[in-house]
Amino acid sequence: MFAKLSRTRKKSIRIQLILGFLVVLIPLVLLLEVGLYLYSSRIIEEKTMGQAKETVEQFVNSLDYFMEQNINKIEMIACNPTIQMTLNPAEDANYQSENPFYTQDQQIQRIMLKEYSSVTMNDIELYGINGTNYYYSIWSEKPEIPDEERLLLTADEAKGKWVLISEDEQSDSVHLLKQVKDLQTYKVLGYIRVGLKRSYIEKMASGINFDSGGTMSILYKGELLASGGLVDEKLIQKMQGENGADGRFRYRLDSGTECEVFYVHSSIVGWNCMGVIPLTYIQKELAGLRYASVLLLLVALIGGIILISKIAKSLTSPISETADALAQFSTGDFDVRLSVDREDEIGKMNEVFNTAIEDIQVLMQKVTQAEILKREMEYKTLQSQMNPHFLYNTLDAINWMAFKKGEREICDLVSAISDLLRESINNKQSLITLGQELDYVKNYLHIQQVRFHDYFTIYYDIDESLLDQLIPKLVVQPIVENAIIHGLDNGQSGTSLLISVKEYEKTIHIMVRDDGVGISQERIEELFSEKENEAAKQKRFHTNLGIYAVSKRIQFLYGEEYGVEIESKEGAGTTVTLKIPHLEDQQHLYTICNFFSEGEEDECKDTDN
Repeated sequence: MFAKLSRTRKKSIRIQLILGFLVVLIPLVLLLEVGLYLYSSRIIEEKTMGQAKETVEQFVNSLDYFMEQNINKIEMIACNPTIQMTLNPAEDANYQSENPFYTQDQQIQRIMLKEYSSVTMNDIELYGINGTNYYYSIWSEKPEIPDEERLLLTADEAKGKWVLISEDEQSDSVHLLKQVKDLQTYKVLGYIRVGLKRSYIEKMASGINFDSGGTMSILYKGELLASGGLVDEKLIQKMQGENGADGRFRYRLDSGTECEVFYVHSSIVGWNCMGVIPLTYIQKELAGLRYASVLLLLVALIGGIILISKIAKSLTSPISETADALAQFSTGDFDVRLSVDREDEIGKMNEVFNTAIEDIQVLMQKVTQAEILKREMEYKTLQSQMNPHFLYNTLDAINWMAFKKGEREICDLVSAISDLLRESINNKQSLITLGQELDYVKNYLHIQQVRFHDYFTIYYDIDESLLDQLIPKLVVQPIVENAIIHGLDNGQSGTSLLISVKEYEKTIHIMVRDDGVGISQERIEELFSEKENEAAKQKRFHTNLGIYAVSKRIQFLYGEEYGVEIESKEGAGTTVTLKIPHLEDQQHLYTICNFFSEGEEDECKDTDN
């Protein structure tokens, strides 16, 4: 990808501008179009789903109203005085009126005819405990009802409440039954059965229009009373587990059709009315929106490209004129000038160009002087590189003179200083071993003991198995230096300094402990602040690497969980602990060395060798 980007730099600025604008414009337009499409499609989908849910609720209300009418009819028949008298065995069942119009049979027939509806009912039947039976229907003969005794037994179990019983799917009847009880004694007198037309209920369901290819189905006690299609056995089983008053879920039919299912539970009858809507119909409604979005996207891109081309041309034309003028100037034409009638940045650039040509002679002189100065700086740099060698030679001469005179203490001091200088100046490694760092510290402490006439004692507790671990250069020495300068430099002899290296749970603890003056908690917090680190850079009397810098170097190399911790009590001494991980494989540290210069990286790799 970067190679392709680099190739665009070889194109003209105009092409680069157009490509740059397109890189920004196309994702932005796509993002806006996709966002607009998703937002609009969500609104359309939610609106469609909301209408579907309202349709299911309206259908349930209509179905409940239909059932309430039929329930009221059987209630009126059951409570009719004539029906009560006819079915009551205590009454004279052989009572006959002299007027044929008012005979018992004729009266019951008229009562049943009044409540009968050939559109919604197949038949009405009245069963009496006393053996009386009345049947009314448009059929010439009563059809056989499978297991009719089971129907009456189900009515007994309801104890006076109406019940709804569905026969097999081959039958057109859905039976509505109720016990007929004596209104005074509440004894069971008989039963009344209304055979509702299944076909009428199915017609009500099929007449529902979702405007989206959906269908309406009715479930009662796990049985399918009416189906408009898009229903399988698994969906019926899933609906048996839905106990809420209403709900919505997504379902994939056995045919593979993805559907959205809405259901509403009837509080009167107890059946579930279920609307099933294929998502393909919703997607068809979104097709027009997709086409409009694509068209709008194309128009926006074409318009954007035309506008970008014009903008790029207006920007690059003055640059082309400037390039032509520079070409003329490169041939030695010092009379070339650019128009300065523009007030924008290009006009200012042209003014600078004209001024540059007029002052070219002066600039050439300045370049010549700068070249001379550069040569002088190179010479001084070379000279400064020679100074450390001169210093080493001088220290070696002093060391030899002291040796000849038998001044072993001076020899050791000069050797320590020489080692420190070589480690500080010549060693450009960013990472060194813990053993190398401790050697550096020991040389430094030797010099300080000579300087302070051994007024403090040094103790070492070093786990030598850890000395090959790589650490950043100069992280222990500044801590030791701070301990001597700020902790032990109190004018009292007999103080001590402990340097310990131990491992605890895969973490190396490098501890520097003194029994000096201690540090306040406020001062400890200042030591870890970036402001304190900046202030330390201004000091020149010691190493100039503060606690903040050391901790940050460790965290940069190993992670935020490592670094420097300080425990101190004023008048009782200070303990500074450097925590680094114990790494079996230290190769990843070389990767971090890639952030250094090429020379430092080589030195870093040499450390492991």
